[in-house]
Amino acid sequence: MHSYIFDYFLGQKKYERIVATIETRLTDLGLQGRNCHVGPLKSLRSIVRDELKNNPKTIVAVGNNATFSGLVNALEGAPVTIGIIPVGSQNSLAELFGLADEDAACTALAGRLIEKIDVGVANGACFISEATIPAQGTIIEINGSYTIEPAGAGIVSVVNLAINPRPGQSARQTNGALGVYIQAQNRGLFKNEPEISFIQTNHVIANNLHGRLFLLDDTTELKPPAAFSIAKAALSVIVGKERCF
Repeated sequence: MHSYIFDYFLGQKKYERIVATIETRLTDLGLQGRNCHVGPLKSLRSIVRDELKNNPKTIVAVGNNATFSGLVNALEGAPVTIGIIPVGSQNSLAELFGLADEDAACTALAGRLIEKIDVGVANGACFISEATIPAQGTIIEINGSYTIEPAGAGIVSVVNLAINPRPGQSARQTNGALGVYIQAQNRGLFKNEPEISFIQTNHVIANNLHGRLFLLDDTTELKPPAAFSIAKAALSVIVGKERCF
Protein backbone atom coordinates (compact mmCIF):
# COMPACT_ATOMS: atom_id res chain seq x y z
CA MET A 1 0.00 0.00 0.00
CA HIS A 2 1.11 3.53 -0.77
CA SER A 3 0.57 6.46 1.57
CA TYR A 4 0.47 9.98 0.13
CA ILE A 5 0.94 12.93 2.47
CA PHE A 6 -0.34 16.19 0.99
CA ASP A 7 1.18 19.24 2.65
CA TYR A 8 -0.96 21.89 4.32
CA PHE A 9 -0.34 24.56 1.68
CA LEU A 10 -1.95 22.35 -0.98
CA GLY A 11 -5.31 23.10 0.59
CA GLN A 12 -5.23 26.53 -1.04
CA LYS A 13 -7.70 27.00 -3.88
CA LYS A 14 -4.94 27.71 -6.42
CA TYR A 15 -3.67 24.14 -5.99
CA GLU A 16 -7.04 22.38 -6.41
CA ARG A 17 -6.52 21.58 -10.08
CA ILE A 18 -2.96 20.30 -9.71
CA VAL A 19 -3.90 18.10 -6.73
CA ALA A 20 -6.80 16.65 -8.73
CA THR A 21 -4.43 16.02 -11.66
CA ILE A 22 -1.99 14.19 -9.39
CA GLU A 23 -4.73 12.01 -7.91
CA THR A 24 -6.02 11.13 -11.39
CA ARG A 25 -2.54 10.33 -12.66
CA LEU A 26 -1.82 8.05 -9.70
CA THR A 27 -5.11 6.22 -10.31
CA ASP A 28 -4.31 5.79 -14.01
CA LEU A 29 -0.95 4.26 -13.06
CA GLY A 30 -2.54 1.87 -10.57
CA LEU A 31 -0.84 3.61 -7.65
CA GLN A 32 -3.89 4.25 -5.51
CA GLY A 33 -3.35 4.45 -1.78
CA ARG A 34 -4.23 6.35 1.33
CA ASN A 35 -4.38 10.11 0.83
CA CYS A 36 -3.50 11.99 4.02
CA HIS A 37 -3.66 15.75 4.39
CA VAL A 38 -1.65 17.85 6.81
CA GLY A 39 -3.92 20.30 8.60
CA PRO A 40 -4.40 22.39 11.74
CA LEU A 41 -5.31 19.29 13.77
CA LYS A 42 -3.06 16.78 12.01
CA SER A 43 0.68 17.34 11.77
CA LEU A 44 2.93 15.66 9.24
CA ARG A 45 4.75 13.87 12.04
CA SER A 46 1.56 12.42 13.50
CA ILE A 47 0.42 11.28 10.05
CA VAL A 48 3.71 9.48 9.46
CA ARG A 49 3.52 7.83 12.87
CA ASP A 50 -0.01 6.56 12.14
CA GLU A 51 0.85 5.40 8.62
CA LEU A 52 3.86 3.41 9.77
CA LYS A 53 1.50 1.26 11.85
CA ASN A 54 -0.07 0.10 8.57
CA ASN A 55 3.29 -1.09 7.14
CA PRO A 56 3.05 0.93 3.91
CA LYS A 57 5.04 -0.09 0.86
CA THR A 58 5.89 3.55 0.16
CA ILE A 59 5.28 6.91 1.82
CA VAL A 60 5.21 9.81 -0.60
CA ALA A 61 5.48 13.49 0.33
CA VAL A 62 3.39 15.70 -1.94
CA GLY A 63 4.70 19.24 -1.65
CA ASN A 64 8.18 20.76 -1.51
CA ASN A 65 11.56 20.56 0.23
CA ALA A 66 9.99 21.26 3.61
CA THR A 67 7.44 18.46 3.11
CA PHE A 68 10.11 15.92 2.19
CA SER A 69 12.40 17.06 5.00
CA GLY A 70 9.52 16.73 7.45
CA LEU A 71 8.86 13.19 6.22
CA VAL A 72 12.50 12.14 6.57
CA ASN A 73 12.71 13.49 10.11
CA ALA A 74 9.38 11.95 11.11
CA LEU A 75 10.50 8.48 9.97
CA GLU A 76 13.11 8.36 12.74
CA GLY A 77 15.01 5.66 10.87
CA ALA A 78 12.02 3.45 10.00
CA PRO A 79 12.95 1.17 7.04
CA VAL A 80 10.34 2.30 4.52
CA THR A 81 10.82 3.49 0.95
CA ILE A 82 9.86 7.13 0.39
CA GLY A 83 9.31 9.47 -2.53
CA ILE A 84 8.26 12.98 -3.42
CA ILE A 85 5.79 14.55 -5.83
CA PRO A 86 6.92 18.17 -6.20
CA VAL A 87 4.35 20.96 -6.25
CA GLY A 88 5.12 24.67 -6.37
CA SER A 89 8.48 26.28 -5.69
CA GLN A 90 11.38 25.29 -3.42
CA ASN A 91 11.76 21.81 -4.87
CA SER A 92 15.52 21.50 -5.30
CA LEU A 93 15.48 18.06 -3.64
CA ALA A 94 13.03 16.71 -6.22
CA GLU A 95 15.28 18.09 -8.96
CA LEU A 96 18.22 16.34 -7.31
CA PHE A 97 16.25 13.10 -7.55
CA GLY A 98 15.54 13.71 -11.24
CA LEU A 99 11.87 14.61 -10.73
CA ALA A 100 11.28 17.77 -12.73
CA ASP A 101 7.55 18.02 -12.08
CA GLU A 102 4.56 16.15 -10.68
CA ASP A 103 4.05 14.09 -13.84
CA ALA A 104 7.68 12.93 -13.89
CA ALA A 105 7.40 12.05 -10.20
CA CYS A 106 4.28 9.94 -10.75
CA THR A 107 6.00 8.13 -13.61
CA ALA A 108 9.03 7.48 -11.37
CA LEU A 109 6.77 6.03 -8.67
CA ALA A 110 5.40 3.58 -11.24
CA GLY A 111 8.90 2.66 -12.40
CA ARG A 112 10.03 2.25 -8.78
CA LEU A 113 13.72 2.90 -9.32
CA ILE A 114 15.05 2.92 -5.76
CA GLU A 115 18.32 4.52 -4.71
CA LYS A 116 19.84 4.19 -1.25
CA ILE A 117 21.29 7.47 -0.02
CA ASP A 118 23.08 8.60 3.10
CA VAL A 119 21.31 11.01 5.42
CA GLY A 120 23.12 13.89 7.07
CA VAL A 121 22.42 14.59 10.74
CA ALA A 122 22.91 17.90 12.53
CA ASN A 123 22.09 17.98 16.24
CA GLY A 124 19.60 15.17 15.64
CA ALA A 125 17.90 16.88 12.67
CA CYS A 126 18.15 15.06 9.34
CA PHE A 127 19.06 16.69 6.04
CA ILE A 128 19.49 15.33 2.53
CA SER A 129 21.49 17.92 0.62
CA GLU A 130 23.46 20.44 2.65
CA ALA A 131 23.61 22.80 5.59
CA THR A 132 24.90 26.31 4.94
CA ILE A 133 25.98 29.23 7.12
CA PRO A 134 27.83 32.53 6.50
CA ALA A 135 31.59 32.04 6.71
CA GLN A 136 32.38 35.08 8.83
CA GLY A 137 32.49 34.18 12.48
CA THR A 138 32.17 30.46 11.77
CA ILE A 139 34.61 28.06 13.42
CA ILE A 140 34.75 24.51 12.05
CA GLU A 141 36.23 21.56 13.93
CA ILE A 142 37.18 18.62 11.68
CA ASN A 143 37.08 15.13 13.23
CA GLY A 144 38.18 16.56 16.56
CA SER A 145 41.65 17.05 15.11
CA TYR A 146 41.88 20.69 14.05
CA THR A 147 39.81 23.82 13.53
CA ILE A 148 39.34 26.22 10.64
CA GLU A 149 38.14 29.82 10.88
CA PRO A 150 37.51 31.53 7.52
CA ALA A 151 38.82 35.08 7.50
CA GLY A 152 36.57 36.72 4.91
CA ALA A 153 32.95 36.85 3.84
CA GLY A 154 31.50 33.80 2.12
CA ILE A 155 29.63 30.57 2.78
CA VAL A 156 30.40 27.36 4.65
CA SER A 157 28.50 24.29 3.39
CA VAL A 158 28.35 20.88 5.04
CA VAL A 159 27.28 18.63 2.17
CA ASN A 160 25.73 15.19 1.92
CA LEU A 161 24.30 15.31 -1.63
CA ALA A 162 25.27 18.41 -3.58
CA ILE A 163 22.52 20.10 -5.59
CA ASN A 164 25.11 22.19 -7.43
CA PRO A 165 28.42 20.29 -7.27
CA ARG A 166 31.53 22.45 -7.17
CA PRO A 167 34.08 22.13 -9.98
CA GLY A 168 35.91 18.83 -9.77
CA GLN A 169 33.50 17.35 -7.23
CA SER A 170 30.65 14.86 -7.66
CA ALA A 171 27.17 15.35 -6.23
CA ARG A 172 27.57 12.32 -4.00
CA GLN A 173 30.17 12.12 -1.25
CA THR A 174 32.05 8.94 -0.37
CA ASN A 175 29.77 6.61 1.61
CA GLY A 176 29.72 7.57 5.25
CA ALA A 177 31.43 10.91 4.71
CA LEU A 178 30.44 14.56 4.54
CA GLY A 179 31.95 17.23 2.35
CA VAL A 180 32.82 20.59 3.87
CA TYR A 181 33.07 23.44 1.37
CA ILE A 182 34.47 26.76 2.52
CA GLN A 183 34.08 29.62 0.07
CA ALA A 184 35.52 32.80 1.56
CA GLN A 185 36.84 36.07 0.21
CA ASN A 186 40.58 36.48 0.60
CA ARG A 187 41.70 39.50 2.51
CA GLY A 188 44.26 41.43 0.58
CA LEU A 189 44.72 44.33 -1.79
CA PHE A 190 44.94 42.23 -4.95
CA LYS A 191 42.84 39.23 -3.90
CA ASN A 192 39.32 39.74 -5.21
CA GLU A 193 38.52 36.15 -6.12
CA PRO A 194 36.93 33.91 -3.46
CA GLU A 195 39.01 30.96 -2.31
CA ILE A 196 37.27 27.57 -2.21
CA SER A 197 38.47 24.79 0.08
CA PHE A 198 37.10 21.25 0.28
CA ILE A 199 37.50 18.73 3.08
CA GLN A 200 35.94 15.27 3.33
CA THR A 201 35.34 14.06 6.85
CA ASN A 202 33.15 11.87 9.05
CA HIS A 203 32.40 14.35 11.79
CA VAL A 204 32.13 18.13 11.95
CA ILE A 205 31.34 20.55 14.75
CA ALA A 206 30.64 24.14 13.74
CA ASN A 207 29.77 27.30 15.63
CA ASN A 208 29.18 30.89 14.61
CA LEU A 209 30.36 33.69 16.88
CA HIS A 210 28.00 36.21 15.25
CA GLY A 211 24.83 34.29 16.08
CA ARG A 212 24.10 33.27 12.49
CA LEU A 213 22.02 30.15 11.87
CA PHE A 214 22.55 27.08 9.72
CA LEU A 215 20.00 26.48 6.95
CA LEU A 216 19.32 22.80 6.27
CA ASP A 217 18.05 21.83 2.80
CA ASP A 218 16.99 25.46 2.24
CA THR A 219 14.11 24.92 4.66
CA THR A 220 15.06 24.45 8.32
CA GLU A 221 17.03 26.85 10.50
CA LEU A 222 19.35 25.38 13.11
CA LYS A 223 21.12 27.24 15.88
CA PRO A 224 24.81 26.41 16.28
CA PRO A 225 26.93 24.95 17.71
CA ALA A 226 26.00 21.99 15.56
CA ALA A 227 27.53 18.52 15.35
CA PHE A 228 27.32 16.90 11.90
CA SER A 229 27.57 13.23 10.97
CA ILE A 230 25.95 10.59 8.76
CA ALA A 231 23.01 8.54 10.03
CA LYS A 232 23.67 4.84 10.57
CA ALA A 233 20.81 3.75 8.32
CA ALA A 234 20.65 4.70 4.64
CA LEU A 235 17.40 5.99 3.15
CA SER A 236 15.57 4.26 0.29
CA VAL A 237 14.25 6.89 -2.12
CA ILE A 238 12.37 6.53 -5.40
CA VAL A 239 14.22 8.53 -8.05
CA GLY A 240 14.00 9.30 -11.75
CA LYS A 241 16.41 8.27 -14.48
CA GLU A 242 17.70 11.85 -14.64
CA ARG A 243 18.84 11.94 -11.01
CA CYS A 244 21.92 14.05 -10.33
CA PHE A 245 23.98 11.39 -8.53
